[in-house]
Amino acid sequence: MHTRNRYFAVLIVIWGITAHTYSQDASYILNRQVYKVPLTSINISPDGKLLLAGFDDGSFRLLDPDSYSVKLEVEGAHRKAVNAMDMPPKMDFILTAGANSIKLWDRGGKYLFDWKGHATTIWNVEISSDGKWAVSSAMNKTFLLWDVYNSLLLERMRGHEDVTMSVCISPDNRMIASGSNDLTLRIWDLESRQVISELHGPTQDIYDVEFSPDSRLLVASSKDRSARLYDLKEEKLLFILKGHREMVLEAEFSPDGNYLVTGSADQSLILWDVKTGERIHQFLDNDGAVMDLVFHPDGNSFYSITYAGDLTRWEVHPEIFVLKYFENRYREELAADAIFEPKRKGESKKDHQARMKEAEVKRGEIISRYYNQYISEREK
Repeated sequence: MHTRNRYFAVLIVIWGITAHTYSQDASYILNRQVYKVPLTSINISPDGKLLLAGFDDGSFRLLDPDSYSVKLEVEGAHRKAVNAMDMPPKMDFILTAGANSIKLWDRGGKYLFDWKGHATTIWNVEISSDGKWAVSSAMNKTFLLWDVYNSLLLERMRGHEDVTMSVCISPDNRMIASGSNDLTLRIWDLESRQVISELHGPTQDIYDVEFSPDSRLLVASSKDRSARLYDLKEEKLLFILKGHREMVLEAEFSPDGNYLVTGSADQSLILWDVKTGERIHQFLDNDGAVMDLVFHPDGNSFYSITYAGDLTRWEVHPEIFVLKYFENRYREELAADAIFEPKRKGESKKDHQARMKEAEVKRGEIISRYYNQYISEREK
């Protein structure tokens, strides 16, 4: 639920990818807005009441998560794209990263000061869940560890042999994960700042790493068109999540840790079951490469941005699970009930509309019944 990686080098590749035309039964879009200036990062405040949106022109905004109305806008915050944003649990300041600078702002958008330490473009910055620490990565082999409220650079974390664009802190504030183009994933002890394990698997550059909410799992997104899910206690690979046609740029766990969403340069997002590694649904209605995503704290929806300029809120609708696991029975039940028939011969517009309202209520009841069955079976 923290900030993501932005990749200028990746964008060069993305623009060369041929767009695909998709179709599906429902898009499950709750809200979408297209901006003239593309968004380059998206995050959500710890209380879920503000979207943190960074833009390609160096500006950032705080948005209402439902209406996307602007609560705060700061133009010219950075001389280049705002690649990452975050807020601490107290929500008493805003952290932004762009070019080679990390900047702090008060809640009213007043500039406070810089964190200085990076010499190259910053791809990622993230504050720990307790608000004490932050990590940031740039276009080099090291990443930086910060003392948040003292604004001190604590350590330049060295160990990788190639560019390390992805880094994050575990929700239990005990570990740091880093992913590098040397094709390794390293787990660091936050207190000692030493590597405690090393994981392998990705065959090309690693773009994103994320811990599960319980800090037991790690997902790594890669240029090799897959995401890999690891058990950290056992130090083993659980699943290789294959389904995207192009590089996977982003992955995010649901707040309950049961599901995972990946975003790709193939213009799609995929919802996965963490327990089984099974693909549940692919969200296809995008106009560009998916650059970033974040779940709403309620777990019932998530947000994504594309380099085409759209910000979309997607609903994780119960029907998604019904169509995945009970599709034939569900469709047969709808087909067998006359209330779901199209407009009948001689039926007035008023009567048809009234019947369709009743049909939607009944359809919702059917979906709820099958969804409850899915949840019951999943928990066994």
